[in-house]
Amino acid sequence: METNSKILIVDDIPKNIQMAMNILKDEGYKMFYAKSGEMALKLVTEHDFDLILLDIMMPDMNGFDVCKKIKDNEKSKRIPIIFLSGKDSSQDIEQAYECGGIDYVVKPFITIELITKVNSYTRLKLLEDKFEISKEN
Repeated sequence: METNSKILIVDDIPKNIQMAMNILKDEGYKMFYAKSGEMALKLVTEHDFDLILLDIMMPDMNGFDVCKKIKDNEKSKRIPIIFLSGKDSSQDIEQAYECGGIDYVVKPFITIELITKVNSYTRLKLLEDKFEISKEN
């Protein structure tokens, strides 16, 4: 499937970034990555992403704080964010949704789950963007 959708993968562990990229490589996305929350926030100002895959446990700034900053920014607030985490407690999952996440995937990834969710949310974002453009015209 060929797409122009851009995905940002944020994780401080390169192996996790590589794993997500390998799972999604045949889906045709343009993929970017960041190894820190600060780097992710910088990339979000430079590109129009259609989806962000965001780790929770990172040094310096955790995923919840990164998500809040993205959602507080007018330019980036509509980007869907899927949290990726080894943590599966209901408290972490609730916090992910409360700070603006649209979904939650537990590591290690189930390949079909990650592909299906990424495809669904990038399609949804594309439709929302088309709707916004049609409202403006």
